Amino acid sequence: MVDPILHGLLALVQATVPAPPAAIAKPLTLQEQFDAANAAYSARNCVEALKLYDALERRTATSKNPLLTGAIAVRSGICRVRTGDSAAGAAAIRRGLPALAAKPDEFVADLGAAHRALGDVAYDAFDYDTAATAYKAALDLAKGVDRVIPLLALARTLSFDHDGRALAYAEEARRLTEAEPDIDKATVAAVQTRYARVLLNEGRHADAYSVLKDSLKKQGGLDNRVNLSEVATRADLAQAALLNGDRERARTYLSYTGAARMEKAPFAGARQMELPPCGAATGLKPTDVAVIEFSLGDDGIVRNVSPIYTTGNRTVALALARSVGDWSWQPSDAVTIPAFWRQTARVELRCSTAAERPSISQPLDEAFDAWLTSKGSPAFAWEEQPAARALPLARAEVQRARAAGDRIAELRALGWMFNSQLVNAEEARPLVAEALTLAQATNAPVAVATRFRISDAYVAAKEYRQVLDGFRTVLRRPEVAADPLSAATVRMMLANGGSQVRAAERTQLIDAVLAAPLPDTHPLKVAALLNRADLAAQSGDTAAAQAAFTRTGLSSDQCALIAPTPAIARSGAPGGYPQEALQMGFEGWAKVEFDIAADGHTLTPRTVAAYPPFVFGDAAQKIVTDTRFRSSYRPDNNTACTGNAQRFMFQLPR
Repeated sequence: MVDPILHGLLALVQATVPAPPAAIAKPLTLQEQFDAANAAYSARNCVEALKLYDALERRTATSKNPLLTGAIAVRSGICRVRTGDSAAGAAAIRRGLPALAAKPDEFVADLGAAHRALGDVAYDAFDYDTAATAYKAALDLAKGVDRVIPLLALARTLSFDHDGRALAYAEEARRLTEAEPDIDKATVAAVQTRYARVLLNEGRHADAYSVLKDSLKKQGGLDNRVNLSEVATRADLAQAALLNGDRERARTYLSYTGAARMEKAPFAGARQMELPPCGAATGLKPTDVAVIEFSLGDDGIVRNVSPIYTTGNRTVALALARSVGDWSWQPSDAVTIPAFWRQTARVELRCSTAAERPSISQPLDEAFDAWLTSKGSPAFAWEEQPAARALPLARAEVQRARAAGDRIAELRALGWMFNSQLVNAEEARPLVAEALTLAQATNAPVAVATRFRISDAYVAAKEYRQVLDGFRTVLRRPEVAADPLSAATVRMMLANGGSQVRAAERTQLIDAVLAAPLPDTHPLKVAALLNRADLAAQSGDTAAAQAAFTRTGLSSDQCALIAPTPAIARSGAPGGYPQEALQMGFEGWAKVEFDIAADGHTLTPRTVAAYPPFVFGDAAQKIVTDTRFRSSYRPDNNTACTGNAQRFMFQLPR
């Protein structure tokens, strides 16, 4: 990815020529076709250039001229990298690079661009050592102001190493830019912003603040017109002001990025948003924080992930950046966010201390997977990809399996789609109906159909009360009630329905699960016993609570991991909108992790993800602190439920 703050500089240092004619009256000669492709390439019209280069590659497949075929391969490869086809682009560049390297004086511009493109591919893959090597190769070929782009690329890549190299490269880029009389103020400001970002990561917050204020001045100051370069400067200024303790100025600068004040729709959080765990295995500490920048496509896929700032080192920056690269938005959510703000969004991140707990539906999911395996249907390779990248592959598999009459494969793909949380209700409704028809046609176990009926309850509902009504409808089906696993799953999902399920119904549901012909150690029975212990404790029957807990066979620590989250007794949400954010019209979200004590109080709330950075985290933590959950029975009053996570949306009325 080309850093957005360098657009102006690229325009200056790269020569451009007129685009090829819109229409050609006669077939082009080889030289004319080559010249037309090069013109489109130089004008950065890669869509047109690739058409011409692809035609040239076919035309020169048997050519004995290595310089011609090398130039075609390198330039087409650079264009592929620029248009997002990194793997094919890098392969083409490497294929053509040796021939051009034999004539370095003649192809110096191509060689420099090729090494920068290879550096970009490695950088986007979080392979910073390879990226630095490629950028250094580009730097060694460059002279004068042409050195600025590889210098800044190196500064960006090495910003978190704290060995002096990033600062030296950034300082040289700044000197070269300031000494060049033909470079406009806006471009000088963009280079200064990159330099200041290195200063921030070196802990020189006051120096960075001073440089960034000068960048802002060169860009014309604070106004309501903004481009990507100005957004970067203002966002970095907000960060520097915050680190210098000036929260008021930080909010002002952030408000002038426009990112948190969108007219059409708020920047909704991802549907899948995992964070790396804290601990020795990852090298991450709970106190580590990073600001990560990324772009979000209409397809819900995250691209161009780049760490901007961290209190840690490269390990911290890359671990948190990689996690963002795996996030997935529902495409229908992504397209509602204005495209401009999706180009360079920033989030504040920390590692997670939450332990993964089994869900109520996990035994049902395992039964579904076991049945698929018994039918000779292994997991699809694309299931290992981030969900947003896998979604089009899942859709394609549904189409393929449907056309081929491969019902089992279609059921597996449909099951994955519903679990992904990326399919909106409009698309999901007919697919759920199709899945249920397939389950019947394949004589699938009741548990398989139940899994899809649970999905149907979510799809058909507009609010949670309707979801619970849907569960009750599923439970009334004779085949579900007669199947121990299906019935116990739906009953426990209802029993965990919070305040919308009355105590009498909850008790009845739990009793039915405990009476089900499932092993005593089955996770659903263990969950039911924990619920029974809680109900007994809430009614004052400590002996019954102790007896129910003892039957689980769990230690107190195990209980905290497997126990369902207690229902909310009192929400801390009213009045939670930060006054400063309200006054400035900010919107955003924050994800908070916390524990729940046996008496229902919350413990150790910490913000692990927030958009925009450092605006809503404190408010979200205050909401969690003020929230009270129903009390739970735990031996010695130990923690009832550890590692909870909740996301809070802060949205102004529209």
